[in-house]
Amino acid sequence: MDKRQVLEDLLDRQLLKVLRLFINNPDQEFYLREIAKRAKVPPASTYRVVQRLLKLELIKEHRVKKFKFYRLHEDAEFLADILADRKSAVQEFVEAIKQDPNITMVVLHGKEERTKANLLIMGTHIDQELIRTAALQAKETYGFNIIHLTLDPDQYNQMSSMGLYPGKKVILYEQ
Repeated sequence: MDKRQVLEDLLDRQLLKVLRLFINNPDQEFYLREIAKRAKVPPASTYRVVQRLLKLELIKEHRVKKFKFYRLHEDAEFLADILADRKSAVQEFVEAIKQDPNITMVVLHGKEERTKANLLIMGTHIDQELIRTAALQAKETYGFNIIHLTLDPDQYNQMSSMGLYPGKKVILYEQ
C-alpha cells in the first residue's frame, strides 16, 4: 500500500493542488489570484481552501497595506516529506545522462513499471561510464532498475523497421 496515494485519495483535489503549490515553493509568498492561477483552482474555491489552511496553521498570512500574501508555515514543512513533487528515478537518470552531448535521444520502451524501466539511448560515441553511474544512482537512491541499451541512430532505425521494437515508445529526451 502506497501511503502517499492513500493520503492523496483522502484529501480534496483542490486542497491538494493549493497545498502542493506552497510545499513546492516554501520560500515564496503568493497572493490569492496567483495561488488560483498557479494551482489551476477557481478563485472562490482557492479562497475557501486558503481559509481552511490558515485555520489549520499550515500557511500564514502576511499583510502589506491592503494586500494579503500567503506562504507555507514553518511548522507545516513536515508535509513536504509526504506531498512534495519529486522527480522520478527515470527523470533523474535522463537529467544525468543528457549532459553527454553525444546522446541525441532517450526513449522509454514499453511502460515504466514500479521497479524498472527499459530505455533506449541513441547517439554516437556515448560515454558508457556516465550511463552506468546514472543507472547505479537510480538503483541506490530509489531501488529502481534502469535497463538500457545504447544504439547509434542507424541501428535503431534498422531494428525498428525490422519490428524488433514494437509497442509503446515515449521520447523522454531529444536533442
